[in-house]
Amino acid sequence: MSSIDDGEKFALGTEGEQRPWQDAYRALVQSFEAGSGRRYVGHSVPRNDVLYKVRGKAKYAANIALPDMLHGRFVRSTYPYARIKRVDVSKASALPGVRCVLTAADIPDDRLKVGSLVKDTPILAKDLVRHVGEPVVAIAADTLEIAHAAAALVEIDYEPITPVLTPEEALKEDAPRLHPNGNLIANLSNAVGDVDAALARADVVLEDTYTNEPIEHSYLEPQGGISFIDPDGVLTLLVCTQYPHFHHKQLADVTGLPLEKIRVIQTVIGGAFGGKIDVTIECASCLMTLKTRRPVKMLLENEEVFSATTKRHTMKIRHRLGAMKDGRIVALDMDILADGGAYSSYSLIVAGRCVVHAALPYDIANVRARIRTTFTNNMTAGAMRSFGIVKLAFATESQINKLADELGMSPIEVRRINAVETGTKTVTGQILHAVGFKKTLDAIEPIYEERKKALAAGPKKPGVLRGLGLASLGYGIGYSGVRNPSTARIELTEDGIVIANCGTPDIGPGSDTALAQIVGEEAGVNIGRIRVVSGDSTKTDDSGPTSASRTTYFSGNAAMLAGRDFRRQFSDLLAKKLDVTPENIRIDNDQVIVNNKPMRFEDACATLGSDVKQIMAYGVFNPDSELDFVTFKGNPYPTYTYATQLAEIEVDIDTGKIEVPRFWAAHDAGRIVNPMGAEGQIEGGVVMGLGMALWEKICRSDGYIQNPGMRDYLLPGAKDAPTEITTIFIDNEDETGPFGAKGVAEASLIPVPAAVAAALHDAAGIRLNAMPMEAETVVKKLAARKGNKP
Repeated sequence: MSSIDDGEKFALGTEGEQRPWQDAYRALVQSFEAGSGRRYVGHSVPRNDVLYKVRGKAKYAANIALPDMLHGRFVRSTYPYARIKRVDVSKASALPGVRCVLTAADIPDDRLKVGSLVKDTPILAKDLVRHVGEPVVAIAADTLEIAHAAAALVEIDYEPITPVLTPEEALKEDAPRLHPNGNLIANLSNAVGDVDAALARADVVLEDTYTNEPIEHSYLEPQGGISFIDPDGVLTLLVCTQYPHFHHKQLADVTGLPLEKIRVIQTVIGGAFGGKIDVTIECASCLMTLKTRRPVKMLLENEEVFSATTKRHTMKIRHRLGAMKDGRIVALDMDILADGGAYSSYSLIVAGRCVVHAALPYDIANVRARIRTTFTNNMTAGAMRSFGIVKLAFATESQINKLADELGMSPIEVRRINAVETGTKTVTGQILHAVGFKKTLDAIEPIYEERKKALAAGPKKPGVLRGLGLASLGYGIGYSGVRNPSTARIELTEDGIVIANCGTPDIGPGSDTALAQIVGEEAGVNIGRIRVVSGDSTKTDDSGPTSASRTTYFSGNAAMLAGRDFRRQFSDLLAKKLDVTPENIRIDNDQVIVNNKPMRFEDACATLGSDVKQIMAYGVFNPDSELDFVTFKGNPYPTYTYATQLAEIEVDIDTGKIEVPRFWAAHDAGRIVNPMGAEGQIEGGVVMGLGMALWEKICRSDGYIQNPGMRDYLLPGAKDAPTEITTIFIDNEDETGPFGAKGVAEASLIPVPAAVAAALHDAAGIRLNAMPMEAETVVKKLAARKGNKP
């Protein structure tokens, strides 16, 4: 948890400060351990943030208030594409209680644009607006009500331009150039073998097109933060983010301040899923703080989140698959057209990952993959759980299920025939290791066969069709083909508190707990005394964002190495103090054994006294991940995770409603650090995948969002979740991971839509290639084949 999550008050505090909730958590962990004799990795340890959250002590950005604080508000574009002819803020500035009105004219041109990968996004629009909801003016006032009133007084004259609303329009020769370099964000391809020749000799060739709608991340907490200048003159930002260090560097560029005069601290975060990496309120808030010398709080409203923050990319995937009669797939040909929206965001990363993952988790000799991502005047598309691979899997897995039907084979057997294994070479030329994909098929197969017999035997429900469907995945851990190191630093206090400074923030899934387990396991200390400090850009090193399923593997490895270094430094220091050799000292189960005589860890710390401050253990993990981004050859990821999932559905033939009463997920994620936490990740991912498969979509018309809020956006609720979600963890440790661990967060979502689509075909004999598979569409498909036996 971050260094401010004390729950009682906002305080930057010292890292060694003992807190009441920490005492309670230590007691909880000690109670959990009583009589078990177990260590930590591989066991379901209670989360170290559970007590202060359930007691209502957690401080989200919305809960924080500072003296003399102002409230911020944006004025946003009402057009999808237009020239800004005039911005008049005089009436707003004159309103009593308004303290700052900020426009692009107040920001130097060389500092105006920001971006996660490419700096093409204005903090405030200057000459053009490129999507509805783009911020044009920022206002800070004594109250939020005054800020709203002032926003209504801002006068902006626009000259509307015909918007570009689809990638097809953007690629036309006469299309308006939305950015100076044109309308293409990405044009990437990769190929291996001779696809055309393989398709020509294939016994079966399947061709189809798959599409999806834009969807919202739907985190419960909107973006928000508070900026202020601390007593040392440091511009400080408290913000719900997945990557504090990114904002730290971005703010230095925007404000011109040196890095040491900026600090970014992650507040407790209410969900992210990729939607809290890009810039939203951070720069505007801080610029207004610098202008007024007062704290500024900016919180987006739910409608702003829907209309003005990044969405999942829409893609049109043309997919061809060629196979022989024995089930061996000989060719895969994929052409993707994606909508990147108004600005670049993470589109390049999404595109690159799609090209790299084109054939996974299958060993196919002839592969050709291409993706073109364009700018449009829709809302910017950015990072979202799986970075586009859920849509890739929807296409490929659906094709493989069709192939199984075409050949009269089991969908499991077709996958087994083509599955990657340890030693398989991928389309990038990487040789895979620690592959447990076939084990996931083996785990699901008996369940599939048993449920298939059970559904055939009945009992039948009147007006309801039931079916089974499965899908698989292979997913690279970390960012594609680049070094993305993680670090950890461990300190110690005289009263025995172990402070683990880990740069990758916990955004809700409990990664701080997993890191504490890894440190405790390697250092030999009780995790109840470990305090993880994460999400603070000055207390921790830049260890990358919490995304790409990288935290357990990357930061876990760094934490393990730091724990090992801590054990060595502690033993050396105590040996010197007691005049014994370090070999005669070991730390085990929160005891320090000196010449075979145990002493409490606290007593050993007291013996060292102030000398404990000499301990500064360090761990850095920076695996070789290199990829040629022209040829797309190389080793893009240090490891991969695999899964096979099975959905059992019920279809109401009158309404088209699909229910999913049972779901099974078999995952090769290496050794599971915290099974309880990993199960929660998978269960949440399954429900999120069901939402994408069956209900969720942003409705757009002429560049405007028609359902900008939770009221009109269909999210799965508790009644929509399966009654049973069974998680199966495959025993397949990866020796390169911390204690054999890999990652699981995004993988749990990826196969779900394809599994549901397969189950729909099994139940009703219809195939849908577009997400979401809405009830209305199902009813129409059923009506079209009325009179035919399902």
